[in-house]
Amino acid sequence: MKVLIYGFGRMGLTHYSILNMLNPDLEFTVIEPNKVLSLLLKSNLNCRFLKDDSSLTDSFDLTLITTPPFLHQSFLNNSLKRGDKKVFIEKPFGGHTNINAELLSDNVFIGYVLRFNPCVQWVKRNVNPDDIVSVKAQYLSNTIEKKPQGWRNGAFSGVLNEMGSHVIDLVNYLVSIDDYEVLQTKKESVVSDVDDIVETELLSNGKKISFLLNWVKKDVRKPVFGLEFQLNDGRRIALDQQTINIFKGEEFVEKVSVTDLAETVPFYLRGIDFTKQMEDLLSNSNTLCSMSEALIVNGIMNRVLEK
Repeated sequence: MKVLIYGFGRMGLTHYSILNMLNPDLEFTVIEPNKVLSLLLKSNLNCRFLKDDSSLTDSFDLTLITTPPFLHQSFLNNSLKRGDKKVFIEKPFGGHTNINAELLSDNVFIGYVLRFNPCVQWVKRNVNPDDIVSVKAQYLSNTIEKKPQGWRNGAFSGVLNEMGSHVIDLVNYLVSIDDYEVLQTKKESVVSDVDDIVETELLSNGKKISFLLNWVKKDVRKPVFGLEFQLNDGRRIALDQQTINIFKGEEFVEKVSVTDLAETVPFYLRGIDFTKQMEDLLSNSNTLCSMSEALIVNGIMNRVLEK
């Protein structure tokens, strides 16, 4: 099985390490323009390193695009022209930009890794989307303490693109956001030149969906995602990366045991979510974010930023 990886930064190296442990027979080609990085890694990793993809004509079984978002579309074009059998692109695909519908393909998937979190999967298995009346979703961290450099201080970055896209995808995955209207939006730049705080509210099929995204919140010790679902029977389900609490009105009813949600993976790196995502990519177990789903996320982000 031939695997191509565009970009060998943090995410490229993460996915390579997991895939290499899941299947040691994979043959890797890496596109990395940084000559120093390629030279250092070439002597330690069993990969073919190229500075660009101009010499590649044969198709690959699996291609991973882990470059900054502004490069996604051109590399995807090259992959589709070569006839690569399956393409995985790190989120958010192309940032919040509107993407040409011609790029829609059943063999292209986007790396919204939080779908694989056990708490999220519990909701997917146990909560009927039709029973959900409203949703509150948030991401809080103290990630940005000084102005970012390069593309991370431009239109392809910001808390909405980089972290909010994860949260929007989770809501879409669990509830399905369609026929939506952006009711209101508040954006604030605190440290960077783009959005550091975003609050927005959507209306989708009668459901109110609110998002609070803030990566300059000083009193947050470590990044936290949160989802809260109000059900039509009066129950409220609140979850983060590690816990699920169920309420009836304001009364606490039940805490879903973290032990019951505990899972193991054959190779652990940065969380079981990342390994499960790569397992899905190899086995087609149907949890990965499709291109059509990812373009819904892009469309929401685009309309929120334009509001």
